[in-house]
Amino acid sequence: MGRKRSKKRICVAQINFNAKNIQTHLSKIEAVIEAHKSFDLIVFPELILHGHPSMEKPEGFLYRRMKTVYRSISQDLYQLVRDLDAQVIIGESKRWGERYYNMATYVDRNTIHSYVKTHVHWTEQFVPGRQLKIFDTPFGKIGITICFDGAFSEVWRVLALKGADVVVNISAVPKEFPVSYMWRRLSGAAIFNEVYVIYANRPGPVFSGHSAVFDPRGETITKAGRRETILEADIDLNEVGRWQEQEPIFPYRRPLLYREIVNRHRAESVVTESQIRETETRRRKEENRTRVA
Repeated sequence: MGRKRSKKRICVAQINFNAKNIQTHLSKIEAVIEAHKSFDLIVFPELILHGHPSMEKPEGFLYRRMKTVYRSISQDLYQLVRDLDAQVIIGESKRWGERYYNMATYVDRNTIHSYVKTHVHWTEQFVPGRQLKIFDTPFGKIGITICFDGAFSEVWRVLALKGADVVVNISAVPKEFPVSYMWRRLSGAAIFNEVYVIYANRPGPVFSGHSAVFDPRGETITKAGRRETILEADIDLNEVGRWQEQEPIFPYRRPLLYREIVNRHRAESVVTESQIRETETRRRKEENRTRVA
């Protein structure tokens, strides 16, 4: 196999979900992929393929609809990506039995890789994943995070240590959460871990938009506003290695000094266990409502 080309073109599709007309929504996604199939990576926001359960009225409608209407949507989209020879990351939900997962799926002509959101927000009822992953793709080594995952610095560092050149964060961050906080978090993640960071968020009016791409030094390459838009950016993955040579932080790490981060402090433990029990109770109630329906 020849050496991978280091210069890459990225498309970030900052679009919303259209619950009123699913076919129109799917056509929009397909049109974005068709128009940017020559790009090295196309990234869509969190849960953009099937919608977010908390946006449905009554709550839980999406879960019931997944049993019928949405059954083949994912497979159809995967096939389109293969046919177009594109490379796509898209947010979707998956159902196994009565358990639901918030996922990011990477698709190209030959492979499908999925990551399950590991840090589920306390307002959600998804089952959390148990593994942080990087995927070796024609684009490069990609790590993927989903929304609230990005609040945990340990996640970024683990993906960098696993060899990621790029970490993609797909999100549905609400407009109430300040954009400046998100950009500082993402820029910091890039420079502290010496990786490119791609941020794909849903636009307004409910969400904050402001998708962006950051280089390994934490500088902003491109950024969006709040409205629907398609971001395009050119990056050079060789910049990851160059910056790591200029600022070689990884060889000088002292992991024995960091053991405290794996210890759960008492206050943290109390809050976390309480939230877990509350989330599990909500999930069981939702399952019961779904069975009755």
